Amino acid sequence: MRENILKLQVFLLGLFSLLVIAWPQDWYSGLSEEQREYYDEHLRFGQPDNQVLLIRNAFVLHHNSTYRIPNWVTYHIDPDYLNVPERTGRFSCFRTDDEVEDPVEDEEYDGLFDSKGYARGHLAPYKIMGGDRDIDGEYATYGRGVTSDADDELTIFQGNYLTNIVPQHHSAINGPGGLWYKLERWIQDVVVAANQREVWVYAGGIVFDTEHTEGVGKNDSIVVPNLFYKIVITDSGNINQPYILAFLFPHFKSKADVKETNIFKYLVTVDYIEAITGLDFFKNIDTSDQEVFEGQIEIEPWTRYIRD
Repeated sequence: MRENILKLQVFLLGLFSLLVIAWPQDWYSGLSEEQREYYDEHLRFGQPDNQVLLIRNAFVLHHNSTYRIPNWVTYHIDPDYLNVPERTGRFSCFRTDDEVEDPVEDEEYDGLFDSKGYARGHLAPYKIMGGDRDIDGEYATYGRGVTSDADDELTIFQGNYLTNIVPQHHSAINGPGGLWYKLERWIQDVVVAANQREVWVYAGGIVFDTEHTEGVGKNDSIVVPNLFYKIVITDSGNINQPYILAFLFPHFKSKADVKETNIFKYLVTVDYIEAITGLDFFKNIDTSDQEVFEGQIEIEPWTRYIRD
C-alpha cells in the first residue's frame, strides 16, 4: 500500500512538472505573430518564471496583482530606440492599464512626492521608448503640424502604463543624482549611444519584508519595494557567454542615506539576485554555461565604458 502511494506521488509530481514546463509554451503559442516578435526580442535570454506576461512593444513584464507593481520587466535597447520625443503633452501622461486586475490609477500617486518623496518610477525607462520600431521611416514626434507615427506613439503610451511603474524615492533613487537614474544614464548615454552597443536589461523591485513593508495609494495597497535591481547584458560574440553586470540598490529614502554614490560599488552576482527573488534568469542558455557567469562579477569587459 505504502509503495503504491509513493508511486502515485511520483507520478503526480512528474505530471505536475510536465504541466509547469509545457504551460508557458502553450501560452506562447497563443500569442499573435507581433506579440511573439516582441517576446522574442526582449526575452532573448529567457523568461525568468512561468507566468503569463504583459507583452508591450518596448518591453515585457510580469505584473504582481497582489503588490500592484511589476515583479520584473525586461527590455532590449537598440541605439535607434533612444530617438524618443520630448516627454511633454500627450507623451507625459501616465495611463491606467486595464489588462490587469485592480489596475493602479494615476491619482493614487497624487501628493506622494510632497509627503514622502516618492515619484512614479519607470522600470523600463521612458528614454528607451523611441525608435522606428515598425521600420516604416516614420517616428513618434510632437508638435503642431507635424506627422507622427501612430504605432510608435503607442510604444510610448505603453511605457507610461502604470503597470510599468513603482514608487521610487526621487532624490536618492529616481531623480538626477539618484542611483537608479545614474545607472539608466550610464546604460543609455555611454554603453548604447556613445558606443553603439545593443543592450538587454532585466529590472525589478524586490519586496522581502512584507510585514513591515510600506504601502501607498488606495488603502496603502501599492507596495514600496525594499530593493531594486538591474541585470545589464550585451553581446560578447558568444551567445552562451554574454557580458553581464548585475546591480542591487537598497531603496534609500534620502540622499543623506547614500554613503556610496558610485553605482559600480553595488555590483552583485546573478546568483545572488536569483536567490533573493526566486527567479531563474538566462533559461535560454545551457545550465553549464550559466554556471560560468552567474556566480561571478566580471567587470573587465565593461571597463572601456566606465568613466571616472
